[in-house]
Amino acid sequence: MKTCRRKWLARWLAACIAVVLGMGMCAGLPVSAAYENTYTNTGNQRADIVAVAKTQIGYHEGSLEGTTNSSNNYTKYNVWNGKIEGGYRYAWCHAFVSWCANQAGIGTDIVPKTAGTSTGRSFFVNQGTYRQSAANGGSYVPQAGDIIYYGSGSSPSHVGIVSDCDGSTVYTIEGNYSNKVGTRAINLSNSYIIGYGVPNYKELNPNPPTVSNISIDKALYAVGENVVFHVSSDTATQYTIGIHKNGVPYEILWDFTESSYEYKLTEPGDYYAYLSASNSAGYKDSSGVWFTVYDSKPTTSTLLIPKLNYVAGEPVEFSFTSDTAETFTLGIHRNGVPFDIVYDIKENNYLYTFTEPGNYYAYLCSTNSFGYTNSNGVWFTVYNSAPSISILSTDKHTYSLGENIVFHTESDTATTYSIGLYKDGVRYDSFWDFTENEYMYTSIEPGEYSAYVTSYNSLGYKDSDYIYFTILPSPGDLNSDNTLTTADAVLLQRYLLQERTLTQTQWQTADLNADGTVNGFDLALLRQKLVA
Repeated sequence: MKTCRRKWLARWLAACIAVVLGMGMCAGLPVSAAYENTYTNTGNQRADIVAVAKTQIGYHEGSLEGTTNSSNNYTKYNVWNGKIEGGYRYAWCHAFVSWCANQAGIGTDIVPKTAGTSTGRSFFVNQGTYRQSAANGGSYVPQAGDIIYYGSGSSPSHVGIVSDCDGSTVYTIEGNYSNKVGTRAINLSNSYIIGYGVPNYKELNPNPPTVSNISIDKALYAVGENVVFHVSSDTATQYTIGIHKNGVPYEILWDFTESSYEYKLTEPGDYYAYLSASNSAGYKDSSGVWFTVYDSKPTTSTLLIPKLNYVAGEPVEFSFTSDTAETFTLGIHRNGVPFDIVYDIKENNYLYTFTEPGNYYAYLCSTNSFGYTNSNGVWFTVYNSAPSISILSTDKHTYSLGENIVFHTESDTATTYSIGLYKDGVRYDSFWDFTENEYMYTSIEPGEYSAYVTSYNSLGYKDSDYIYFTILPSPGDLNSDNTLTTADAVLLQRYLLQERTLTQTQWQTADLNADGTVNGFDLALLRQKLVA
């Protein structure tokens, strides 16, 4: 309600200023310029009749121009309506209502042309569009554009046009109100109100908006620059934009009707704006748009590429990020020497095709109207031959069962790698076409393993030398069947009695207390595990 009152007060003051200015201007104009209807109809008849009536506020009976104070009922509205009993001097409240409807482009099948309040009321009663007032037992809440009838019981003696209603008070514009066109505020329950004519207006937009869109030309602006909000809707007649700054409500741009709104940005920050598209039947809020307003040079500048090796003729996709940059410049070096510069890129990525092999370095210059910031560089290789280097390694040579094994690969120009894995001399597994320089493998079976890597690019491949490593069984599992049984204890006991020997792997598995020896303590630990 506070917002509505503020808007109403602003509009009231604007109307008063317009009247004062109009009075000053009238001194040098023909008399016929007074109280002209200066409103341009929109096609929304409910709104148009009210707007036309507002142009007449202050008109006084006594002359056609409405500037002569008199009480003779002589008005331009009666002249328009026509003579009654041979003259124009008759009560003119309904003639005023009918004249406003005519000026608003509303036909007599919607609002009758008449000077009689009883005739006007009967018109709506016969149409089934008459509503009783609260004093007469009705519950209808009037809206702008309704015709309000005053009097006693069902006998009207006066009429006006509803301009607004806040749920308890109805606001009106009335002809022949103290001999002039005036305004009134009256409680809905007042017994002077007998009812309302609710015309079957042909509204321009009888349905509330279902579409509400807002867009801007870019996401980054300098302080002092104008942002242009582009708005659209299916049935809206006016738009309101809400603006937040740094997560807090900042400003509201009220009730404009054009499809764009230009707004000057005076403070830096992160902004969010949304649209409320409305008509007389309702409103629809849009999704929002985000943008940044800056007053200093960029503080961040980052350059990224998806991989480190490229074949000659393959495009490299450079990706850029910055906080407030509006343009980007890409600097490229080849084999330590400046090679090329790409200026004023406006997108956040750029494709560059390298036709010459070599070792390259690139960096980014992020720029706005206040200055620039350079990024760290990225290194990459462009090749025109198959890999000449292929190396596979691991961190150690012995692993426990279930432990992760990290394979490290190295090559000069490879883009993908594949690992072949052997167990006890037999092909066991393969890991195909990974692009990172590491591959993690979880050991699931004990044994003696070997592996090699094939390093690929689009022009060929290179195999590495083999590497060797051991995966030990679980401590105490001497027969490597992945379970601890009495058979393992028998093997260890026979070894201690020197009745048999153990392989190196069995010996490591038998050293349960990891003290570097295999003795009766290890056998005791193994028996404890079996009991447990």
